[in-house]
Amino acid sequence: MNKISRPLIVTLAVVLAIAVAAAGLAYTHESGAINGSLMFMEQDLSDSALGWAIAIPVLLLAAVIVAAVLAGAALVAVFALIFAAIITVLALLLAVAPVVIFAAIPVLALYGFIKLVQRNPGKLAAN
Repeated sequence: MNKISRPLIVTLAVVLAIAVAAAGLAYTHESGAINGSLMFMEQDLSDSALGWAIAIPVLLLAAVIVAAVLAGAALVAVFALIFAAIITVLALLLAVAPVVIFAAIPVLALYGFIKLVQRNPGKLAAN
């Protein structure tokens, strides 16, 4: 296997194991027997105003927490992409640097010779 597929298979296996464990725990838990009900001291509050008064703030709090976590994850992902882009640009610049230096030496020598000839044309002809 190559370097990418082995960690990918292990990650998928771990996610599958966690999903199976979560489903098993939810199925065997006693609250799983009553689907969609809000139970409080063995009374079904799912159809009452008190049930909605309990459920709505809990759902709003859960939504706020989920939004904050997703925003944080997006922020981390954006910073990771920016960091990767900066590292990639620096790596490309470092890879090209020897070629640029090797090509610049003769170009600078020719530029210096041309400036020298332009500055003192009479002295060069006299020698």
